[in-house]
Amino acid sequence: MSEFNAIAANLSNNLTIDVVVVAAGVGKRFGSQMPKQYTHIGSQTVLQHSIAALSKVHQLSTCYLVISEEDTIAKTLGFSMPIEWVIGGKERMNSVFNAVQTIWQQYQNPLSDKAFSDKDSHHAYDNHWVLIHDAARPCVNPSDIEKLITQTMQQFSQQSHRQSQQKQGQESAGGLLAVPVRDTVKQIIHAQDKVLAQKTLDRSQLWLAQTPQIFPLATLYDYLTQAIEQTIAFTDEASLFEHFGKQPLLVEGSHSNIKLTFSEDLQFAQVYLAKP
Repeated sequence: MSEFNAIAANLSNNLTIDVVVVAAGVGKRFGSQMPKQYTHIGSQTVLQHSIAALSKVHQLSTCYLVISEEDTIAKTLGFSMPIEWVIGGKERMNSVFNAVQTIWQQYQNPLSDKAFSDKDSHHAYDNHWVLIHDAARPCVNPSDIEKLITQTMQQFSQQSHRQSQQKQGQESAGGLLAVPVRDTVKQIIHAQDKVLAQKTLDRSQLWLAQTPQIFPLATLYDYLTQAIEQTIAFTDEASLFEHFGKQPLLVEGSHSNIKLTFSEDLQFAQVYLAKP
């Protein structure tokens, strides 16, 4: 085992990774009266399938499940992970912020079972991470999640080693699952009522972002707080970190990790989930 792999393995053994699952959306494009996360695939809802995949990753701790204030379904379901309930916000970023703020406050509360002790100092934050996943990705492969955690920790260990030699503070950009673009991609231009191909983009430089995405708790909370205060919107946490000059690690996942956006996506999910 290399020096960096040994450091990463030791860090992984001491990690606390809380999970945020975002399930507060209504899924307007899905074309159903019921939010898509409560559509059944077999005997389980999409949301239950998503959390079941996360539950198979031993490094993961409590799941902070973000739901709409009007949600009357989620709390009637059974889940394969311990659940902490969080009410979502107007947009996805607000929902993630509500969950991360809840986690942060728990670790600041000296009466909480999860609170840091005085002796932990800043090193406790180095070992505490948050993994964010969309409820509408029920086909995520647990082995891909494990790979994401391992490779992100290896990257963090290498960065920490370099920074310690330079006596700089540790700050990680985190990581996310993603897949290379396989199709030809066109940049378009609108001409009156028509859409025209303006040029073809180099697909070797393009990847499709997925979830889960994983980031250190302290930095994630800091960046989300600034974004909320400045009313800057982001579609995912990786783009939030990019805004602050960070370059999150892309870890190749699987094309089967689809996001259920349209009703026809359900057919693909049924096939992927039926595989042993």
